[in-house]
Amino acid sequence: MKRLNLFSILFTLMLLLLVPNLAAATYSSEAAKIPYQVNNSDRIVIGTVSKIDIYPSYTIYTITVKEWLYNSIPTETIKIRSKIGTNLDVEDEVEFAQNESALLMLNDENLDGQLFRVPLGIKYPVSDRAAVIAELKTQGKWIEESSNQTQKSNTTPFMSPVSVIAVMLGTVIYIRKKQ
Repeated sequence: MKRLNLFSILFTLMLLLLVPNLAAATYSSEAAKIPYQVNNSDRIVIGTVSKIDIYPSYTIYTITVKEWLYNSIPTETIKIRSKIGTNLDVEDEVEFAQNESALLMLNDENLDGQLFRVPLGIKYPVSDRAAVIAELKTQGKWIEESSNQTQKSNTTPFMSPVSVIAVMLGTVIYIRKKQ
């Protein structure tokens, strides 16, 4: 009887310890795939870590934006909060190294403070850009014109075709009056 109780207790403990890991493994395998991440992200960005601020219960990574792939905002830097700090380490949280570049699927945490989270701590290599764009197109989320609002335009804003015609007409009228 004592062996049965000890065995059942140990077996129950093993099951309790094993079940969360199995559930996490099942969830992570699907959630780590690009289609799932694209579908469940508020924004998608490519950037480089420019600053790391570590606090006791979290870390703030400042990311210099190189390109917005989805749902851009007009900023050149964003911040990512991770629940890893000097006194706290949480599984499935993102970690970066200084000057590391990555493609990130973001969830908004505090849009006014340009603060975001990386779901499940998953970061992708920049080389996955084409696969992410293909998935954005598949899901109807790709808007090519606004995909990269952080780069400055080299065009002169007042030189539209209408402006060019107006300048030419003005020049012709001025030359005729001079003659």
